[in-house]
Amino acid sequence: MNRKAGQILTVVLGIGLIGFILWMPRKSEPQNDVLTTAVEGEAASTTDPVDLAVEKVSGPNPMEGILALRELAEQEEPNVDAVVWLGIFGVQSGQLDKARERFSEAITLEPSHSEATWQLALLDMEEGAYDRAVVGFELVMDQDSSYANGLFFTARCYEAMGKPDAARIRYEEYLPYAPDTVIEQRVLDFINRLDSGDSAGINE
Repeated sequence: MNRKAGQILTVVLGIGLIGFILWMPRKSEPQNDVLTTAVEGEAASTTDPVDLAVEKVSGPNPMEGILALRELAEQEEPNVDAVVWLGIFGVQSGQLDKARERFSEAITLEPSHSEATWQLALLDMEEGAYDRAVVGFELVMDQDSSYANGLFFTARCYEAMGKPDAARIRYEEYLPYAPDTVIEQRVLDFINRLDSGDSAGINE
C-alpha cells in the first residue's frame, strides 16, 4: 500500500472511530442517573416526569414529549434535566444555537451539572472552539472521573490545537478505558502517528 493510500485509509478509519466513541456511553461504568439511563434506553417504567417526556419523544407523537419537557423547563423552578434534554434534542435536530442556549441555561441553574457541561464541550469541539472544549471536558472529568471518553476528546482537541505532546499524554491515559481491541489499536495508531511527527486535524 503506498503512502497516500495509507493516509486515506487512516482518515476513513479515524472518522469511524470518532463517530463510534461519540455514540458510546459517556461514562466508563454504568450509572443510575436519569440522563445516562434514558440515553442508553435502559429506563424501566418510571414516574419521573422527565423520563416520561423523553420516552414520548421516541414514541408516535414526539412533540408531545417536547412540549412536556418545555413545560418542565419553564416552570418557576426549572427542571434542569429537562433543560438539558431540550438541548440534546436540539443538537439532534440541527438547532445548535438553541441547544447551546439550553446547555448554558442548565449550567447557570446548576453549575456542577456534568451532562450539560459535557454536551456544551462537545458542541465547542464540533464548532472548532477547542480551547473551550478542553476546559469543559476537563471540568467534567474533575467532577466525575467515570467520564473517561473526555480523555479521548481532549486528546483530539489538543492535536487540532497543534499540541502533540499534550495529545499523546491524553491518548495514553485513555487506552485503559478503550472498550475493545479495535478502539485500542486505533488509539495506538494515533499515538504512533504523533511520534512520527505526522499530526492531523480533529476531523481525521
